[in-house]
Amino acid sequence: MARMKLTVMKYEEIKRLKGLGLSDRQIAKSLRCSRNTVKGIREGGIQSPEAPKVIEGPIWAKQVNWDEICRERSLGYELKYIWEERAKDRTTYSNFWKQFYRKFPQYRDAMVVHREFKPGEYCEVDWAGKHLEWVSPRTGEIHQVSMFIGVLCFSQLIFSVAKENQKSRHWIEAHQEMYEYFGGVPHVTVPDCLKTGVTKYHLYDPELNESYIQCATHYGTAVVPARAYHPKDKALAENTVGRFMRYFKFKYRNHTFCSLAEINLAIRETADELNRKPHSRFRVSRSDRWEAIEKKQLKPLPPHAYEYSEWKNARVHPDCYVAVESNLYSVPHIHRGKEVRVRLGSKHVEIFSGLERLAIHGRYMGKKGKYITDPNHLPENAKTYYETTPQNVLSQAKYLNPDLGALIDSLFQKDALGNLRRAQGLVRVSRKEINTLGKLEGAKNISRAVEIMQRFSKIRVPYFRELLKHYRKEKFVTENKNIVRDLNNPMLRYQKPKPGVCQGIPQNDIEQI
Repeated sequence: MARMKLTVMKYEEIKRLKGLGLSDRQIAKSLRCSRNTVKGIREGGIQSPEAPKVIEGPIWAKQVNWDEICRERSLGYELKYIWEERAKDRTTYSNFWKQFYRKFPQYRDAMVVHREFKPGEYCEVDWAGKHLEWVSPRTGEIHQVSMFIGVLCFSQLIFSVAKENQKSRHWIEAHQEMYEYFGGVPHVTVPDCLKTGVTKYHLYDPELNESYIQCATHYGTAVVPARAYHPKDKALAENTVGRFMRYFKFKYRNHTFCSLAEINLAIRETADELNRKPHSRFRVSRSDRWEAIEKKQLKPLPPHAYEYSEWKNARVHPDCYVAVESNLYSVPHIHRGKEVRVRLGSKHVEIFSGLERLAIHGRYMGKKGKYITDPNHLPENAKTYYETTPQNVLSQAKYLNPDLGALIDSLFQKDALGNLRRAQGLVRVSRKEINTLGKLEGAKNISRAVEIMQRFSKIRVPYFRELLKHYRKEKFVTENKNIVRDLNNPMLRYQKPKPGVCQGIPQNDIEQI
């Protein structure tokens, strides 16, 4: 007859009858079980079927500090990296993780679905959720940086780089470095729905950032954002980010970084190390699979690198300027109050209204609050005000007359701002003189007037004007002419008398007339 299995109900009934004071023989007879079973339960040798079983495991398992392994696993470190450090010389990885999950079943991973990719077709990118830190040796200040991860879906080749922040400029720079590292461009790039990549999310027609669109167009890749709240749409990037971060933090857990460059050097070494390791499913390394199959399927890199540009919206202020990155750039004054689009390149700032480019300036990267002005953009009164500078007045004076330029230069040497108004007046009077008499005669009069003012140390605008007026009079002085009037019409001047009209009239009388 087969031996009956001890059930939970029978175990609880034996405990209850034992509490009532019955003997082992009576309990065994009533429940039809052996007295040894009742004795084992009474002495504690037999536990309830519901009690967790203590797994002793093989001999190597007794030599491993499972409490320390459980602590490191709870900190998020990868189980495979813990095995490499603590039990690689004792057993294989498969035996290690089986024993670990028997002892700690709460750490079992969820079920996953395998996806198939064609070579060179997809690339998934993402920022790591957690930041890395470096400490300034001089000040002791702690700086946080963000880590960018990109992975080719077929070979699962990993690229990673750390940036100061997650702004659009660093997002584009990370893509450029990633494509160069891959040696080509995938057909589709799959990012997350972050603001630096996707301006407005839509399930079917998401609006991408303009700078991101230009970058994708330059490299010839299609940007297809993953759906919001669907991390499995880019499961490889999510998995790689977590695995890379865990391995990196585990590897450098006792190291303090002192600069961003040092972090990037460590990241590159870690990525190369992971890419050279044999993949558990491919049985070859990621680098070998990429070199042998995927590299030649990628699109070629463009002949020149992408020049980053950023687009911003702005309004033209009443003073004809738009404020961009704490600096101000001029716009033609007829567009005051309009909404414009500003394109920030690495060297230039372009301002557009629709498809029309209103202005282009060199990008100023210095101090904040700088006014970058094109005088042609300003109205006449503002242009006059901005042109009132010692340098501008001096250049105008030298153009009109060298002697006048030398005079104004000497005035500016003494006191530039104190003599600025006087120099403006001299230039204005000189320009009027040249416009009246011409370049040659006007310059001659100006030189004479300048010489007289310097001789008598009387450099004044009214005196300069009177001198020029006197020189003009000297040029147009003519002899007095006798006035001969017509006797028939004495109101007409400069008329010769008709023959016979004044005959017989004395000459003196004619002159008196």
